[in-house]
Amino acid sequence: MSIPASRDHPAGITSTGSDTATFPTRPPFPSSARGFVLPRLDIEKLKRHLPECRRIRIEINGVLAGTPVVVPDAVPEFAIGWAFVHRFFLTADQLTNVSSTASYVSLMIDGGVDLDRARYEAIGWISRQDLEIEAAGDRSTRSPRAVTVMTEMDAIASCRRSFERFDDDGAKAGYRHVALVTADDILCIARDVVSDAAAAKVLGWALPNNIDCTASMLVVRGILDVPMVESAARAGIPVVATDAVPTAAAIASAEASCTSILGLALSHRRGLFADGGHLADDLSANVADEDFELTDANA
Repeated sequence: MSIPASRDHPAGITSTGSDTATFPTRPPFPSSARGFVLPRLDIEKLKRHLPECRRIRIEINGVLAGTPVVVPDAVPEFAIGWAFVHRFFLTADQLTNVSSTASYVSLMIDGGVDLDRARYEAIGWISRQDLEIEAAGDRSTRSPRAVTVMTEMDAIASCRRSFERFDDDGAKAGYRHVALVTADDILCIARDVVSDAAAAKVLGWALPNNIDCTASMLVVRGILDVPMVESAARAGIPVVATDAVPTAAAIASAEASCTSILGLALSHRRGLFADGGHLADDLSANVADEDFELTDANA
């Protein structure tokens, strides 16, 4: 049986060297602290600190495309990222105009995408056939994008820095964060009540600003599913990391798009659930640096 620890006795009990135990003679809490175990909070005072969610109306080319509910910070960025994730546009140059208010965003898109089909897919009326193929394990036939963008230790260190920033930004209260990072810097952090919405905000910031994502990593709090991995790959992000695990379908999608997935990033059990060749082991990286120095010296 486990006994709660008190301040006077860190172990909670005092051993007597027999099969019995002696409880502390003093109560674990001062008598003045007796009362409600759970404090009664003043909700009116807390409201300004609690998450506020709002339904955002997103119109694409003048037609309603969706009304997702999100934390209403970075509303235009969220709408852009949401439209990209749901394949209303495929490249940043197809996005021609963005106008927004606190709860409304209008996007003008110029491209060959079937907008009606994209709307039906976004609300789940028809399935996304391409993702079903990837989830079934049909891998890409093209060569892997096996370009090293950082070392394994760089990736681990970047994850730690990101999650420290997440903790400072409300993660302990339950917010879900996503960050876009490189080996040297944290480029962008977004939060919401779900990881998918936070990821949309990050993508919606990166795409219109023409951020080169080819040497970056998407750091996510929470389980990875197919849309996040697939949209990261389309944005050119080669590595996705999480403190949790990917779904089986997300791994299949990563293998199809040659994306690397670092799972359980904060755990001693961390590892590559999908290896696209983007993370170099530090031994190989050191050997490569030495070879470069020798070549440079000989030159």
